Parts: sequence; structure tokens; C-alpha cells
Amino acid sequence: MTRKIRESFVVTADDYGIRQTAEPILRLAHEGKVDRVAVLINYVSSEQAEALKATGVKIDLHLELIGLLKRGEKAHENFLLRSVNFCFRYAFGLVTMRKVEEEWKDQIRHFQELFQRLPDGLNSHEYLHCFPPFFKVFIRLAKEHNISYVRFGKKGVLTGLHKTFISAILSFFWERTHASFAKTHLATSDYIVSLDWLSDFKSFSEHLPEGNIELVVHLEREEDYRVILEYC
Repeated sequence: MTRKIRESFVVTADDYGIRQTAEPILRLAHEGKVDRVAVLINYVSSEQAEALKATGVKIDLHLELIGLLKRGEKAHENFLLRSVNFCFRYAFGLVTMRKVEEEWKDQIRHFQELFQRLPDGLNSHEYLHCFPPFFKVFIRLAKEHNISYVRFGKKGVLTGLHKTFISAILSFFWERTHASFAKTHLATSDYIVSLDWLSDFKSFSEHLPEGNIELVVHLEREEDYRVILEYC
């Protein structure tokens, strides 16, 4: 990857703390190939926190609802099953905005205790903060805690050459929330894209829009690790 293309990306490694994420994330963070790391705070040890701080990367809080949804721990759970489970729990009041806010506030407090500071940014596991009702909670918590950077993409969601179901849903949510986000003056990238959505990263990188792009990666996956190692 040319230096110009590398500078177009803010590479964010998700899910620090679960599965086998710590080792590959720490390695590539030390090599300067990762710019931000999204931490699942309920799964991070004090040793892992100290190791991550030593890399000097930006450390974001990866808000999650694994306990409330009773799913999400596995790397390749079926997306349709996750969606049905979420819709069922939300429709029947098992997951409410009040419960979400309480859970996310607890995770912010836990982050402060473990890292002895607030996170540099906020995002969420499985992009749950993009769901419009939860987005209101997400933005409110960012503003209340003076966390200035959030994952959103002020110009939109990039889908690659072949739009995936997930990226299409996120684009749909973005259309319904970008006007309210614009009023917040919070910092974000111009665009967001996940390596999951790209069948050919090299081709994608040859046709980039103007602006910076938050590239979300899962480095415990061999395919993601190899792309970042080769191109970043």
C-alpha cells in the first residue's frame, strides 16, 4: 500500500479481550499498523490493559450487550440468528433503552477503573450503537462523559463493490441518524467500512473517496491479519 493510501485509513482493531485477540492486536499496534483498538472491557485483564497502554494507540471502548442479548461471544455466529434474537428481545421488552443505558454506563465506569482514564472514543460490538433508538443513548453518553470521538462516519458507510446485508442495514440506519449526529459536533471519520464487507481489499483501495476512512478489522481472523500485514 502506498503511503498516501495508508494515510487515508484509520485502522481500528475490534474486540480486544475476547477470543484470541490480544496477541495479534498488540503485535500490529507496536508495528504501527493499527491506529485505534476497541476494547471489550468486561473481558480485559489488568495485564492486557497495561500491555495495550504501552503501545501508544488510541484506546476506544467497544460497548456491548452480550449479557442482555445472550449472544455475541463467538466469532462467526449466524447473522440471521443474531438478528432474530435481537428483534425478539427488543420487541418483547427484554432489551430496553433504560437497560442499555445502565449497561453502557457500567462499562464506561469499568473502563475508568481499569485504565485510570476515560476512553479515547466510543463504538460498539456488532454496531449496536447504530440502531436509531440506541444511537440516542450512545450519543448522550459520549457527550456526558466528554468522549469526543465516536464511530459513525460523517459522510456515510462504505460498502465495497458488493454490498453485504450488514453494510446495507448500517447504511439504512445512517440515513436515519446522520442529521441528528451533525448537531452534536462530535469527532468521527469521514467514512466507515469493515474489512468483513470487502471481498477484494486491493481493488477497494484503488478507488477511495476523498476523506479519511475508519477501517474496522478483526485481527484474530487470519484473513484480516494478512490483509493488514500486507497492505498497511
